[in-house]
Order: sequence, then C-alpha cells, then structure tokens
Amino acid sequence: MKYIGLIMLALGYLQVGATNGRVAKQWEPVEWRFENPTWDGDPFDLIAKATFRHKDGKDKIDTELFYAGEKTWILRFTGTRSGRWEFATASKDPELAGLKGEVTIEANPGVAGFVTALGNKWGRLGVDEAFVPQYVSYCAPVDYYNKPDKIDQDIKTWFADHGFNGLHTFVGMAWFDINQGRGSYRDIPSDDPDPDPRTFQALELLITKVHKAGGVVHIWVWGDEQRKITPVRWGVNGRVDQRLQRYICARLGPVPGWSMGYGFDLQEWAGRENLRLWHQYMHENLGWFHFLGGRAPGLEQIYDGLDYSSYQQWRPTYDTYVEALEKRSPNKPSFMEDRFRVRINVYPEKDYDLDMTRRGLWHSTMAGGVANIWAYLIDAPKDGSSATYPNKEQIRSHARFWKNRFSREMVRNNARTDGVCLEVPAQLCIFYKEDTDSIRMDLAGLKNPVKAVAVDTKAEYREIPLSDLKAEAGQVFKAPHKSDWAVAVGEQNLPRRR
Repeated sequence: MKYIGLIMLALGYLQVGATNGRVAKQWEPVEWRFENPTWDGDPFDLIAKATFRHKDGKDKIDTELFYAGEKTWILRFTGTRSGRWEFATASKDPELAGLKGEVTIEANPGVAGFVTALGNKWGRLGVDEAFVPQYVSYCAPVDYYNKPDKIDQDIKTWFADHGFNGLHTFVGMAWFDINQGRGSYRDIPSDDPDPDPRTFQALELLITKVHKAGGVVHIWVWGDEQRKITPVRWGVNGRVDQRLQRYICARLGPVPGWSMGYGFDLQEWAGRENLRLWHQYMHENLGWFHFLGGRAPGLEQIYDGLDYSSYQQWRPTYDTYVEALEKRSPNKPSFMEDRFRVRINVYPEKDYDLDMTRRGLWHSTMAGGVANIWAYLIDAPKDGSSATYPNKEQIRSHARFWKNRFSREMVRNNARTDGVCLEVPAQLCIFYKEDTDSIRMDLAGLKNPVKAVAVDTKAEYREIPLSDLKAEAGQVFKAPHKSDWAVAVGEQNLPRRR
C-alpha cells in the first residue's frame, strides 16, 4: 500500500500532513490521509464522504474517501478552479466523520484537465481544445504495475515516435486480482471479492504519466460473457459490482485524463437497464465528470443515455464515420470502439492492413473527429499490446498535420471540393483526397493573400508551400505525383480559445 505514495510523489502532487494550509495546482490531485484504527469490518464497505466547496460558494464537489490499507483512508481532490476550497466529511464511522480542511488551488495555464465534450467533439478542460482520440492498444495492469520506466518508454514510442495520443487498457478480472486480467470470473475464488489495490496503483501510474505527457487513457471495464469476463457471477450492478464502482469513483474519479467503456460484446450480457443503472450509479459517485460509454453492434445504441456514442463497426468508411457523428448522435462525441487490428488471416473480413490504418486516421478526423483504437499485431508482444507499426512515419504525419489545426469550430463542407473538406468558416479549409494528383478547391470567403501547404499523407511529414491561390472558387492544387493528399488553406495555426 505504501506504493500509492511513491506513485504520487514521483509525479509531484501528493501532499500529506495537516489538513489546512495546503497549496496545489489546478488539474493536479492533492491528498489527505486519515488513520482509522478502530474499524473492524470490510474496509471497502466503509462509506465516508467529503464535500468540497469553493470559497465563493458557486462550486461544490462531492467525493468519497478510499481505503489505502493498514487502517488508512485517503481523501483525494482535484481543483477545477483556482482559489480556496474547504471540505468537511460525513460518515457513520466516527473516526472519519466531521473532518475538515482546506486547500488553495493555483492556476495552471496550459495544462489540460478532464476530458470533456465540445459539442460533438472530444475536448479537454483547462486548454479548451478539441482533439480526436486515437488510441493504441496497450497491455494489462499487471504488465505495467510498478514499472514507471516502461510506461515512460511506451509513451515515447506511441506518442512521440508514432503520433497516437492515447493508450487503451483492458482490466476485466484484474479489478479483483491483478494477476487475472486475462482470466475469467471462474478464476476468482471469492464469492464476495474486494477490489485489488495493486490494479488501481497500476492504473493511477499509467493515467497520471499519460496525462502529464498530454495524452489520455481509455479503460475497458469488462469483456464478453462467452469467456466469462463479466460481473454476471456476482450480479450485474449487485453488491460486489457496486462496491467496485464506488472504489473506482473514489480513487480514480479525481484523476484527470481517462474515459471508460463498459466492455466488448456487451450484447451477450448487458442490456439497456444494466447500462443505465451502471451509468447512473457511477455518476452519482463520481465527483468529476468522466466519459462513460458502452459499444453496440452496428450503428445503434444499447442505451442512448451514455456520455458518448460507441459503435462496433468493421472497417468503417468515411461515410460511416460521418453518419455516426452527424446523423446517429449529433449532440455527443462518437467512438468506433472496436479495435482496428492489423493481423494475417485471423478475421479476414474485419482486420486491417497498413493502408487501411493510415486512411482510417484521416477518415475519422476529416469526418469531424471520431475516436478509434488501433493495433499492429504481427509479431506483437505476448502481453496483448500493439507492436510498433512499420509505417509509423505515416501515422506521425497525420498527427503533425493536425497539431494546432483541428478545432472545435470545424464543420464539414464537401461542397468546396471534389474530395472532402473540413473548415473553420472564413479562417481555414482542410482538403483531403485519395489516389489523386489534383484537388479542386473553392476558396471563396477566405482572406487574401492565401496561405496554403500540401502534405503527402503516405510520406514522412513535409509541408509543400503553395502559391498563386486566390480566395475564390475554381482553384486547383496540382500535386507533384499521385498519392493521398491533404491541403491546408488559410490560417495555419489557429489561436486556442481560453
């Protein structure tokens, strides 16, 4: 249990000691430890709640303390606004009731906070930026537990070397035993299991390091019933399940930078009411908003009250991404939550190749910003994570092109082109077309002189400056060779809203 403190100290935001006079940065968790030597029951069933109030009285955050081992409970808090926050606890246990304290939150400009919705786009609080989550399949908690150096190297591999911006991790039975993340509920001996703190230590370490690197983590809670990777044995949303849910909320709720999907192949076991109750109970106990979703086959939803729309699609096209984002659920972010995996003769009708991967990145972005999970599984590690992509320069080119270009104001306007177009009206147009040596562009409404660059999406990132374009219809980009081309016309580095 002492490793909890090592994790947070290594990341620079564990604070212990007296309850008053604390100072912490916005979007960075702060903690208080409380001893409770007289407790004599299951410590995971002890409920102690804290209410934080901002000094101006306008904001209130409710959260729970969580058990940290050795008769110790931790209260964790993340300030969403600068200024002084005060808290008081309530519990049927006298040692954890009536505790009070305060913390002063300092502004932390330029640091991203919790993942949020910006219309139907994914966004980040703090920086108020829209982004397109492009996750790569990562390993299970046991594989990165107590391995900060591994996580650091993997962040470099996937973020800097490839250009992905998120890691996807599956938990399953590791919620109850970190060593059973690839097992089923038959591998858990207890009929009344408690959460395994080691799994949470691993997740905390992963999420906080990824967040510090500017990325996000997506967690799958469960799997399918065919392989018994569900809570069905103990009752869906029953005593064991909701004990786990409360622990997730208390321990991971204050940590920014993650979202959560209920699992895969949910149609085998999780109906509308199961998802509704899970979503409701989690948000009743989460002091901070985190996206909760559950994928459904096709373009329908099992329960449409979740925080993002999640679909299980095989090889979605550009048009499929557009339909999901703009027609099926136009008021919330969308996620193609299957894993798009490069494999050989595993599922020939659904698996990807390298060209499909590259084009999928562009299609999901040009459609308006739909999240995906990617993996290259040829000669991949045995831990289930992706191997490095042979065409990582193409993935990296996609990321470099969109840095400081994708924004919350972007809308589709394919009437401008014989390819596809995303635009920030009167400021920026992005054109994309495949297997071509030219793109027709209507640039009416932009400002003269027109600034424009072209990028060959099949190559290492290189901007080709374009001249002689005018802010009017009838413009043509003539490429030096046939390829899949992207052209940015207008303001090349849009100012970020604050």
